[in-house]
Amino acid sequence: MSGYHKRLESEKIPKLLFQQSLPATIGLLVMSLYNVADTIFIGHSVGTLGIAGLAIAFPIQMIVMALAQTVGIGSSSIISRALGSKDFKKAERVLGNFFSLSMLSGLLLTIVGLLFTKPILSLFGATETILPYAAEYMSTIFLGTL
Repeated sequence: MSGYHKRLESEKIPKLLFQQSLPATIGLLVMSLYNVADTIFIGHSVGTLGIAGLAIAFPIQMIVMALAQTVGIGSSSIISRALGSKDFKKAERVLGNFFSLSMLSGLLLTIVGLLFTKPILSLFGATETILPYAAEYMSTIFLGTL
């Protein structure tokens, strides 16, 4: 058993909770700051139509992130239970499956997203005026799902 596993068994839960949740909290904060920065830059360089494109794209971006978090949280729960029962082989297998699923779903989402960007944005209410701005932004977001 590694030192990390021993630490998970011996440390106090509040301390572990803080140590494990701090990186996730910082990650969410950084993602929020990206959205604020995007809004500022696009607002200054493109104007109101660009911000309208961001407003249409934002819910789609949140859905993509929610799907990724669902898989990540579910996998980490299974891995935690396997580690708790000292079934290290199962934990490694689930981790490998998680990475494979993440790569395949990211690739699939990128392909589908890039092929159907405009119809997806139209479903979310993009007008002909806003569509080019939202499509350009979402193309970048979909490329980032790899």
